[in-house]
Amino acid sequence: MTDIAAPESRDRIRGVLQASEVPVTVEQIAEQTGLHPNTVRGHLDVLIASGSVVREPAGPAGRGRPKWLYSASGSSASAVQFLAEALSAQLARADRPSLADQAAKRWADALPTLPKASDPDEAVAEAADALNRLGFTADVCRAGVAIDLTDCPYADLVDENPVICDIHTALVIRLLEQTGQPVTVESMDVWARPGLCRAHLNRPDLQPAWTIRIGPKGTVIPPEGEDT
Repeated sequence: MTDIAAPESRDRIRGVLQASEVPVTVEQIAEQTGLHPNTVRGHLDVLIASGSVVREPAGPAGRGRPKWLYSASGSSASAVQFLAEALSAQLARADRPSLADQAAKRWADALPTLPKASDPDEAVAEAADALNRLGFTADVCRAGVAIDLTDCPYADLVDENPVICDIHTALVIRLLEQTGQPVTVESMDVWARPGLCRAHLNRPDLQPAWTIRIGPKGTVIPPEGEDT
């Protein structure tokens, strides 16, 4: 479910946490804000990364994953401000590739380590889910060879700090590495369409039966060995 007004939604979530005297669950936040629980989880991960929200496990409740409880940390900095300040402090003293890798590691460390995937499709799905939890809208193409990213929380900063796109690319690389599958990032198209970036993936498990090549005049080039 896409959250069109991401900053406003995060402000509503922060308001609920600041007003509560005790830590609350995702479901309680969703009920009070009217947002879908999955949307709430994504915004909470962004707020945790910014330092304005903290989480702690609830008491043991039998088998299965424990619930998390969330509370305001007292910091009012937004995730966008958090990243902008980090970039301003680091741009002057780090070369661009180094900065992108360092910042991507910091982002990846803000999320739980991704589980080992059973196959490349699951690896791509896990990486996309992690990106959703960081505030993006990430959609895997039907063939599983690309991830489309929209609703970037940092879009307004890209013109002045294009290294942000390097950071996001390095982040996708790190997330895929955590899955243990041989899926890598081939390239990232920035603003392939307005508001949309596309990460092209290398998938050794997906090989076409054959590829039809097109000549410069728009004619089909026969495969090698076939008569023209």
